[in-house]
Amino acid sequence: MNAVQPFPRHAQSRILGKGGVQARRDAGMTVAPGLITEPVMVRPSATHGALRVAGLLLATLSCLAILDVVPAFACGAAPAQAHGTGCSPCAPPQSRYPESAPSPSQPLGLAQCIALALRNNAGPAAAREGLAIAEAQHRQALSAYWPQLTAASTQTRLDRDPIFVYPEDSFNYTVDMGGGPMTMRTTVPERRIRLVDRDIGEFRADLGLLLYDGGRREARVREAVAGHDAAAGEARLTSLQLVHDVTTRYHGVVLARALRDLGRETVQRLEATRDVAEHFYRGGSQRVRKTDWLRAQVGALGVRSLLAELDSNVELAESALANTLGLPWDGQVRVADTELPATPDPGDLDAAVADAYRLNLDLVRFDAGVRAAEARLDDVTGEYLPVVSLFGTLSTVTNAYDGGLVAEGERTHGAAGLTVELPLFEGFRTQARMEEMRARLRQLAHQRVLLREGVALRVKDAVLQERRAARQAAIGAETVAAATESRTLTERAYREGLVDTRELLETQIYEAMVRAARLRALYEAQAAAAARNLVAGTEILEHLREVGHGARALP
Repeated sequence: MNAVQPFPRHAQSRILGKGGVQARRDAGMTVAPGLITEPVMVRPSATHGALRVAGLLLATLSCLAILDVVPAFACGAAPAQAHGTGCSPCAPPQSRYPESAPSPSQPLGLAQCIALALRNNAGPAAAREGLAIAEAQHRQALSAYWPQLTAASTQTRLDRDPIFVYPEDSFNYTVDMGGGPMTMRTTVPERRIRLVDRDIGEFRADLGLLLYDGGRREARVREAVAGHDAAAGEARLTSLQLVHDVTTRYHGVVLARALRDLGRETVQRLEATRDVAEHFYRGGSQRVRKTDWLRAQVGALGVRSLLAELDSNVELAESALANTLGLPWDGQVRVADTELPATPDPGDLDAAVADAYRLNLDLVRFDAGVRAAEARLDDVTGEYLPVVSLFGTLSTVTNAYDGGLVAEGERTHGAAGLTVELPLFEGFRTQARMEEMRARLRQLAHQRVLLREGVALRVKDAVLQERRAARQAAIGAETVAAATESRTLTERAYREGLVDTRELLETQIYEAMVRAARLRALYEAQAAAAARNLVAGTEILEHLREVGHGARALP
């Protein structure tokens, strides 16, 4: 029986300094360090202010696209698997290896993508096979309660017929025939008696029934039940991880498309400004110089060069999502949403931590490992106690010879009895094993404290990220409205000759920057909510069962 893993490999916290317990973070949720999300003050007297702002825009859009989209594809570039599984599940009798599902023809929403991934991705299927293995091991443990019946047939051909040699023997005996006793001596010559024909056939049936083994059967059954619980938790955790991956990569596709559309819109505005500046410059205007036209030209060309990267990031994000959905490497998927949803309400932190303690699947799997370790301790303790069992044997012999050992009525034999085995001395091996298991249980108790702390820290980290992203999105909405109004007024003032070209370029680029920052905040809010749901346990799967999406694929 396979031992249940006593410590979940996913029970980690992202916050350092908690006994080595680190958070499991999907690479698609990596937060880009150093990105500027606050307004950048540009002095009107700066000669190259617009160029600096344009450079900031290029860096912002590039970092947003690369850090939020490309890592998700890097995680999903390999065949979709869960928690380190090494191969796709077999699916007889159709084929040894399941084929990828065809690409959908219509745009898919988030719920449809999750349902498609639960049906097609190999991770949940592999986890369900692990659950089937655990169920088979449980049945193996229960088999110890049944009688054990075996039958055997043997056909043997000897080199010659077995014989029994009766040696020569002499003996004296006395008889009295009336005339007095007479002593006589008789000698029996050596005799060779045939026992059996050299072709011997034997049929044998053995029956055994274990009556008592010191509680070891019960302990092994409890260990198998704990293994089944751990496998069920692993299957649900695999599905939850898949839901998390689909959610973050779906929103990553929406983010990549929004950034690309923003880049195209910014290019159009900058090119329009460049054309107007060129018209004024070549028309002999005194307020628009060649340097203004060149500044607008550099800004437009710089953002246009970034569009190629943004287009590539959209393809990478869509490929990562298609791979997570279980589609082939060249499959294509289109998302139905064009805008990121509003930031969700993170709720109360204490309630979120309490829900995580109650529903977290890492804790469920860990507790199953503890129960398995306790069962193994009882199994080892049972080695001190006797083993009592009943046995019965029935055998019959077939032979061409009718005499000797195989005479009529001597060919079939039966036996029954009771066996008691009591270990007396084994070099203190059982005692050492018991000490080992007790130490392991104490170790697991300390590790469970670390695990609970890690779960709480993961929830706290996700809730704090949700709150921060919600505040940034709210402030970003106000900033976008102000930046849009500022850009509109500056364009009007530019047509009236009240502002120069540098100020117009700065307002246009600054609007793009704050819009990109708001998109990033919206995405991070959704990613943090997905991380919190992953730690909490089963809310997403229960919702999917209610709406009927992919219910057959759920463990």
